[in-house]
Parts: sequence; structure tokens; C-alpha cells
Amino acid sequence: MNKLAKTALVSLTAIGLGTAAFSVSAGMSDCDHNGPMSFRGDKAKFAEFMEKRHAAMHAALKLSAEQEGAWKEFTTRMKSVGMQNRPEREKMAALHAPERMDKMLAMMKEGETRMETRAAAVKEFYAVLTPEQQKVFDAQMAPRGHHPGHR
Repeated sequence: MNKLAKTALVSLTAIGLGTAAFSVSAGMSDCDHNGPMSFRGDKAKFAEFMEKRHAAMHAALKLSAEQEGAWKEFTTRMKSVGMQNRPEREKMAALHAPERMDKMLAMMKEGETRMETRAAAVKEFYAVLTPEQQKVFDAQMAPRGHHPGHR
């Protein structure tokens, strides 16, 4: 194969790959992501998302009548934790560095408390599930495969 043919082949391959990558990324917009992080402080949309997710999980678990009380307790505790309020960028930028660090540390401590509440709720509910239901619950609670904002 001569040099011109090789160059043409490499160029066409690069164009094809670039076109494929562009068409895939063009289909990915922020509205395509339906995870909890896509709501950016919209508590009503977050609550609606969580209601749908809980309903799907409830249907998949096929709970017995004896387990319904534990399910209600679980969802109530998970809802009580809610979304963390993010500080406004302008307010954070106006703080001095030590004040900003104190604010960030306080937010991390609040987040840790929220995670402890969630973990306790999950552990208590998990204990009342059958082994088959635990497998379904594990699948429902598994990470979704990507981190929002990192495409």
C-alpha cells in the first residue's frame, strides 16, 4: 500500500470515529440523566424521582404483608433525610478562605450524619428481607455506572 492510500485510510478512519463519538455525545444532555443529582436543588422533582424509584423497588421486592411495616419505616426514614442544600456560589466566594473551609467542613459533617441515617435505615430493612429479596434490593441499590457530570 502506498503512502497516499495509507494516509487516506487513516484519515477516513479518524473521521468515522470522530463522527461516531460526536453522534453519541450529541445524544447525551443533562436532561437525559434522570438520577437524583440531575435536580440541582429542585426538591419537588427530587421527591417525585424518589417516589417513582421507591414504587419500582416496592414492586420488584414483592413484599409480604408482614414486611410492609418495615418498608413504610424504611421509606419514611429515607425521605426524612431529603436532599442537602447546596450553598450559593456567590455567598461561598464572598467568604474568606478559613470561613469557607469551616462552612465546607460543617457541610461534610451534615452529610456524614445523613449517610449514617440512611445506612441505619437500609440495615434495618435489609434484615427483614428474604435472601431472594436481598438480591433484588442489592441490584436496586447498586451504583448506576457513572458519576453525574463526569462524561
